[in-house]
Amino acid sequence: MAEEKPVIIYGGSFDPPHKGHIALAAAALRQLRPRALYFVPGFRTPFKDARPVPFAARLALLKEALRGSALDGRPEVKISSFEAGLKRVVYTHETIAHFKRRHPGSRLYFLMGSDCLASFGKWKNSGEILRDAALLAGLRPGCALQKRAAVPFVPLDGIFPRAASSDLRGRLFLGERPREMQRRVLALIDRKGLYLSRERARLKRTLSPRRFAHCLETARLAQELAPGLGLPPQKAALAGLLHDCARELPARRLRSLALKFRTPGMAYKTMAREAPVLLHAWAGAAEARGAFGVRDRGVLEAIALHATGTPEMSPLARLVYVCDLAAEGRDFPEAGLVRELSRRDFAAAFRETNYVKLSYAFSCGGWVHPLSVSLWNSLQETKLK
Repeated sequence: MAEEKPVIIYGGSFDPPHKGHIALAAAALRQLRPRALYFVPGFRTPFKDARPVPFAARLALLKEALRGSALDGRPEVKISSFEAGLKRVVYTHETIAHFKRRHPGSRLYFLMGSDCLASFGKWKNSGEILRDAALLAGLRPGCALQKRAAVPFVPLDGIFPRAASSDLRGRLFLGERPREMQRRVLALIDRKGLYLSRERARLKRTLSPRRFAHCLETARLAQELAPGLGLPPQKAALAGLLHDCARELPARRLRSLALKFRTPGMAYKTMAREAPVLLHAWAGAAEARGAFGVRDRGVLEAIALHATGTPEMSPLARLVYVCDLAAEGRDFPEAGLVRELSRRDFAAAFRETNYVKLSYAFSCGGWVHPLSVSLWNSLQETKLK
C-alpha cells in the first residue's frame, strides 16, 4: 500500500502576510511534495493594539499575497478557516489535532521559521504537538538552525528572508512601503485603510506638510520607545500620530472641541483666555474620537495631556508627552538631548521634558498651566523621597 503524502500546516497571524511567508511555503512544497499545504490564519491576534486587524481583513490580504505569487493556482495550497470558525484564540496543538482527524494516516508537518524554535518549549502542550506532527523549520538570517537544537525538527533547504511581521507592522504604521511585501498587498492595505493608513491619509489632508511631518516623527519615536515601557507599539504610534490633529483648526473650532473633552484640572476658561494654543490638546482628543473614530481611552488621554502633562498621567500619556518635545525635526537643542536621554533613561527624559516645557513658558512671560506646575511639584517630591 502506497504511503500517504504528507500534509503541511502553516499557522500564524499573517499580520501582515509578506514575501517571507510565501518563500517558506514554496520551499516546503518543493522539498516534501505534500498532498496539501494549509495556511491557517489565527482568528484573534495576540497583539494588544488599539485597532487590531480583524480576521476578515487579514484573510483578504493573505489571499492577495497568494494570488500574486508563485503559489497562485497550486491546487495543494489552501487556506483553512478552522481557527476562525472557533471565534477564539486557538492553540497550535488544537489545530494539529483538527488536521490529524481530517487526514488520518498522513504525516503532518508544522511549518515555521527558525526564529520560533527557541521559544517552542513554552508553547501550550508542546509535547502533544511533537507527538502528532514534525516541526519543519526554515533558516532565517540571525537565527541558528542546528540539529542539536532543544527540540527535534526537519530542516528546510535554503535560507529565507527575515521579515518579522512585528517590524513590518511598525513600518506600515508610519506609512513606509516595505520591500518585503508585495505591491498588490500594500495597495489592498491602502484601500482598506489598515495599519493606520486611513488615519494618516485623513491627517495629511488636514495638516500643513510641516505639522504632518512632526506628527509622523512623534509617532516614530513613540513606537520605538514603546516596547521598553511595556506598551503596545500601535497604540503608541496612533497617539503620537494624532496628538496634533487639531493644532491648525480655527480658534472657534478649537474652543468648541476642547469643551467636549474635559479632564480634571483642565482650567478651560482661564486657558482659553491666557493660553488658547493649549486648547489644541483637548480639542485633539475630541477630534480623534469624533473624526478619526478612536475609542481607546488611553490613546485619547495621551492626546489630551501631551501639552501640559499632569501628575496622574498614564505611561502612554507620558510617552507622548516626551515624544512631542523630543521628536526628530524639532529645531531647539533640548529636543535632541531629551531624545537621546529617552533611549537610556525614560524617567529622566520625562523629568527633563517637564523642565524644558516649563522653562519655555516662563521665559515667554506668559501664563503657565497649573497642571504643568503640579507635575513639576510631584516630580520634585518624588526625587526627595
